Amino acid sequence: MKKKIALSVILLLAAAGAAFWWITSRARSKPLELSGSIEARDAQVGSLVGGRVVRVRVDEGAVVKKGDTLVFLESDLLDRQIEQERGNVAAQRANLEKVVRGPRTEEIARARADWGNAETKRRRSEALLQSGLLSPQEYDADAAQARMLGETYRELARGNRPEDIAQARAQLAAEEGRLAYLLEQKDELVVRAPADGIVQTMDLRPGDLVAANQGIVTILEPSEIWVRVYVPEPKLGLVRVGQSAAISIDTFPGRSFRGRVVEIRQQSEYTPRNVQTLEQRGDQVFGVKIAIEPAPELKPGMTAVVRLSP
Repeated sequence: MKKKIALSVILLLAAAGAAFWWITSRARSKPLELSGSIEARDAQVGSLVGGRVVRVRVDEGAVVKKGDTLVFLESDLLDRQIEQERGNVAAQRANLEKVVRGPRTEEIARARADWGNAETKRRRSEALLQSGLLSPQEYDADAAQARMLGETYRELARGNRPEDIAQARAQLAAEEGRLAYLLEQKDELVVRAPADGIVQTMDLRPGDLVAANQGIVTILEPSEIWVRVYVPEPKLGLVRVGQSAAISIDTFPGRSFRGRVVEIRQQSEYTPRNVQTLEQRGDQVFGVKIAIEPAPELKPGMTAVVRLSP
C-alpha cells in the first residue's frame, strides 16, 4: 500500500515537472513583441560663413546624392578680397625671389668701381699728407669714405643674409595662408549634400540672408533607419546584439521588414511617458536599438511592432 502511494506521488511530481517544463519552454520560445516608432538620422546642412542666397537648386522631398549642390550664396565681396590677396601673394613671391638672388651683377660692379675710386683717392691723399700738402683731417675724411665704400662692396658681394631670406619666406607663407583661408570661405558659399538622402526641410528663396554656422537644409538619410524599443528588465536576457528581428508596420499590414539588434543600453531607465500603458511607465527597462534594412516606403515616425525570436 505504501509503495503504491509513493509511486503515485513520484508520478504526480514527474507530471508536474513535465508540465512546468512544457509551460516554461513555451514561454521561452514565444517571440518577444515590443512596440516603438521608426527613427532616422538627419543632417543639418549650412555654411560656415553665411551670406545672401543667390540660387536654390533643390526643393523639399528631392532625392540628393553626396556632393550635390543645394544652395548658392553670394560671393561678390569675397571675390574682391581674394583678388586683392592674390596680388599680395604675387608681390611677396617676387620679393622672396629678389632676396634669394641677391644684388644684381651691375650693382656689385658699380660698388666695386666706387670703392676703387675712393681707394685711389685715399692713396693720393696719403702721399700728400706725407709731403705736408694735406691736413690730417682731409686725409681722414678720404680714408673713411674709402672704408665705407669697401664695406658696401663686400656686403653686396656676399648677398643677402639668411635671416632676410627666412623673413621673406615667412611673409610669403602668411599671405598664402590668408589666400587659402579666403578660398575655403568661398567654397563654403556653395552648400552641398554631405550624404545621400532626401531633403526634408527647405525654406529658402533668393535674397534670403542666412547666418554662419546655422542649419538651413535638413537632409534625411533613409539608409540609416532604426526602431528604438524598451525591453523590461526581466526579459532583457532574451535580447542580444546581432539578434534578428521581424518588424511590422501598421501602414503595410501583412508585410514584414527585416532588422537586427545593434545596441543595448547599459543603463536602465523608466519607460518613457509616451510608451505603452500607465502601469508600464513605472517599469525599469533597457533601451534597445534595432536597425532596419533600408526600404523607401519606411518613414520616420511610423509605429512599428518588433518581434524578437529567442
